[in-house]
Amino acid sequence: MARVYLINVVSLNVVYTVDQAVGNSCPNRRDDVLLVQFFLKVVSEGPKKSELTPGGRGPMKTDGIWGPISQAFLNQFIAVNSAQNPGRPLKQDGRVDPVVDGKATGAKAGLVFTILALNISYKNVRGSVALQDITTDAAFPPALRPSLKINQ
Repeated sequence: MARVYLINVVSLNVVYTVDQAVGNSCPNRRDDVLLVQFFLKVVSEGPKKSELTPGGRGPMKTDGIWGPISQAFLNQFIAVNSAQNPGRPLKQDGRVDPVVDGKATGAKAGLVFTILALNISYKNVRGSVALQDITTDAAFPPALRPSLKINQ
């Protein structure tokens, strides 16, 4: 189930995260996939649309099903975000892992969690107020609402 953490990490007070990994060969639970697809949709339709939309792909769908189009958008996001933030690159593994214990980086590789980069990119597109409650966003998938759990 997707989660909301009320924390102070990487200039965020609220972080929306997955419970289980999303991406190729991952559990890809529907609610976790919906959250990742929602963030990818919003950021790929924002000011950096041309950079974040993989070549030859239509708009990002939020259907809760992980497939090659979702993976292409995720891979593009990881590549672009890492290139723009060389001091804080994302792990180039094509997956979104959950935040653990409110930490910004993974214990093994010490790299920023991709889900945090998605939260920050969403905030950059929609603003800090929108990040406080993503359920008010017109692009928010209604099927995700019952799955959001708040952890403090």
